[in-house]
Amino acid sequence: MFNKKLFQQNLKTNWLGRELIFLEEVGSTNTYAKNLEKVVPGTLVLAEGQSAGKGQHKKIWSAETGKNLTFSLIFTPKQADRITLLTLVCASAIEDVICKYLNDCSINLKWPNDVMCDGKKIAGLLTEVIYNGNKVERVIVGIGLNVNQEAFTNDLNGVATTMKLISGQEASREQLLCDLLTRFEYNYQRWTNSSIDLVKEINPKLQGYGDWVTLEVDGNPEPGKKKFLGMNELGALQVLNKELGVDTFSYEQIRILID
Repeated sequence: MFNKKLFQQNLKTNWLGRELIFLEEVGSTNTYAKNLEKVVPGTLVLAEGQSAGKGQHKKIWSAETGKNLTFSLIFTPKQADRITLLTLVCASAIEDVICKYLNDCSINLKWPNDVMCDGKKIAGLLTEVIYNGNKVERVIVGIGLNVNQEAFTNDLNGVATTMKLISGQEASREQLLCDLLTRFEYNYQRWTNSSIDLVKEINPKLQGYGDWVTLEVDGNPEPGKKKFLGMNELGALQVLNKELGVDTFSYEQIRILID
């Protein structure tokens, strides 16, 4: 069982995660966070198990109860014009922390919301925006990180991995979450301040960055190859086309297919 007391003793953030909602079992932490009537900025909704964890494109996020980290963070930015960038800002923070735990692993980010280790998914993110009229009420970033799980169902074998499968060692979920929140808080402040260095820092971490790749737009492969230029300061994906023009896409529209 996740040790709440140990987690709170080790937490070093100023505000992120200080308000903790701990659930032994829930359908989805994102859904729970969306249904809260009032929220404190930086609230952490953490669940030992999810019966209906949400992934991208209505997929289910599957994680063994008591072995991983499944949680949602509630942010209250004044505007939501760079939400695609915020997702990757959080993904980049996950990569930074995992790299300190796993020395011999090639880690990168798969556009727009997966963290990959040696070609297998180790973490996924799902960001949802809640509006009150035309104003942003809250932004919820749901995160699933595979930590101490040792086996997957057949459909995930060869597709997913965990920190323990890579290192052979069990990680303290309490300390790991503290480390993640510290990095999230730091990156979120940079995102709020529109730091251009964030984009420069994240782009080289993206799978296919600088390569000629195939794009899938609205589920349909695009003809020909395009050079992946990374994202701009708004978090939109940019590619160089064969006419040497730059095409820009939002992350909802597009996937990058790596040969």
